[in-house]
Amino acid sequence: MDDGAEGCGAIIDEALARGKAQREAFGALEYVRLSDPFRGLSRGTARFGGDIVPGYPPIGRVLNLETGLRHHFEAPFHVEEKVDGYNVRIFRHRGEGLALSRGGFVCPFTTDRLPDLIDPALFDIEPDLIVCAEVAGPGNPYLEGHPPGIDDDVVLFVFDLMRMGRPGFIPVEARYETCRRHGLPTVPAHGRFRPDQPSVLRAVLDGLDARGVEGVVLKEESNRQKRAKYVTPASVIQDISVMADGLMELPPEYFTNRLLRLALILEESPELDREGLRERLGAAFLDPLLGAVRGYREKHKVAHPFRCRFRGRENAERFMEHLGRASRGTIHARGFALEREDDGYWVLTFERIFPRTSGLLANFLSGGQVYD
Repeated sequence: MDDGAEGCGAIIDEALARGKAQREAFGALEYVRLSDPFRGLSRGTARFGGDIVPGYPPIGRVLNLETGLRHHFEAPFHVEEKVDGYNVRIFRHRGEGLALSRGGFVCPFTTDRLPDLIDPALFDIEPDLIVCAEVAGPGNPYLEGHPPGIDDDVVLFVFDLMRMGRPGFIPVEARYETCRRHGLPTVPAHGRFRPDQPSVLRAVLDGLDARGVEGVVLKEESNRQKRAKYVTPASVIQDISVMADGLMELPPEYFTNRLLRLALILEESPELDREGLRERLGAAFLDPLLGAVRGYREKHKVAHPFRCRFRGRENAERFMEHLGRASRGTIHARGFALEREDDGYWVLTFERIFPRTSGLLANFLSGGQVYD
């Protein structure tokens, strides 16, 4: 594949013709995004006029650390924290800072809040730079969970850098230097390891697990830029706890995959298999479900509340429209309210409704029968 802007543009034209790309708009700005991987370009690759923003490729998950390192890595790798947030790519197009979601949509929330998250002067110096980052915190409009230590609003963490029209990443050490030079906030880094050092890496993971950190991303020092993810037990339990009250809304694999991850972690690291971990796992399932039943009796619905802040009212309104379109109808958001606070920010509140769980509880709590 010709990985220059011209070659990528030709591939996107072909993807449009084959129904693998879609035309989108953000206000008056029109662009094209890949809705599926196509001829070497990742899903979420986007074209804005002559600017090509490469998609962020998926990263595989290693479930057994020792064999996973030996099987997948051929050179030393860097270990960085996996932050519990949502993935964006930030860039400048025709003088305007924009943020793309993983799927290639312009995110109205992140685009609106860019001046609060990074210094836009960065793009005066490096206009072709693409900042790959995780946005996390209780004020995010997409995810219920957030990392420990972030108690308010949202924070941005840079985990990769790319260039316009060039799929692939700036090498890790060069990225560290670029982030230092521009004062970019970065994901915490935990050093450089060899594939034959699983026990040393496991000690790092034990410390992250104790802090409730989601896990790590391993990034090889090589031209092939091999990456892999590995999660902590705390992450598995947190994922289950956050979504257990929406048990009926998710495919069974959401929970069974996480239970299998935990079993594989404990089999490899038996010292983690403590009674307290089992108790936390049980509570992660049962407590949210019990809360859902009690909440339904009071409000006649099962829902998660969201509260997020916008600098501009127009972007808040765009976000409300974006939420349903980007989720393809899988997110049932209701009860939108928009109010301006004394500091000038617009505060958007809404609820994510769990219709199947709400319907089942309506039946059960009204005396309905179950045949099983």
